[in-house]
Amino acid sequence: MKSRFPTCSILLVASLLSLSACGDDGGDSDGGGAACGEFAACGGDPTGSWTIEETCLDPSMFAELTETCDATIDISGVEMVGTAEFKPDSTYVTTSTMEGPMKIVYPPSCLTMEGVTITCAQLDATMQELLAQGIATFTSASCVAAGAGCACTLVLGETTTTGAGTWSVSGSSLTVQADGEAAQEVPFCVEGSSLTMAIQAGEEGGAPGTGKSYMRLTKQ
Repeated sequence: MKSRFPTCSILLVASLLSLSACGDDGGDSDGGGAACGEFAACGGDPTGSWTIEETCLDPSMFAELTETCDATIDISGVEMVGTAEFKPDSTYVTTSTMEGPMKIVYPPSCLTMEGVTITCAQLDATMQELLAQGIATFTSASCVAAGAGCACTLVLGETTTTGAGTWSVSGSSLTVQADGEAAQEVPFCVEGSSLTMAIQAGEEGGAPGTGKSYMRLTKQ
């Protein structure tokens, strides 16, 4: 039994690492688990310099990571600031900085893996070991008992990322291709001095041209 515990705890910590990496896409300005209101993509001209005003991540973004474990995720503490410039020559540059805490609450069913149940204290100890090895995407982490489950808080350190590439518009889709990467089509809408871009397209079977997770930018 002892030989199987490290494997189980590392698998669970690995899921936490994956969640924190996904969190790098933005913060939820509407209180963590609350669903984002969909926006309708309308197209327009994104040319110009823009500043991130707000972001919202819908919980459905994490469905693949939590489909076998009914964990709850709160990323309301993660803040994102940055800028995007879509130039007239069809090139773009972006800069974004993120930091703040995110919380994941695991019910008892999530603490049993490969037939072995681990305690919250054991999970916390394994996480501290991985942090000490420098392979985590966050600067600190802690897990404490929450009833029969476990509540973990991960603090993302200030992380700045930049991007550059080319852009084009087709209807209500903004096609962006970062240098050395495949092109991506992003539903978007320009209304006056506001630019809204989908972070995740609407769910399959939903209304076309909508976005459930998005960032909203204001023209400089």
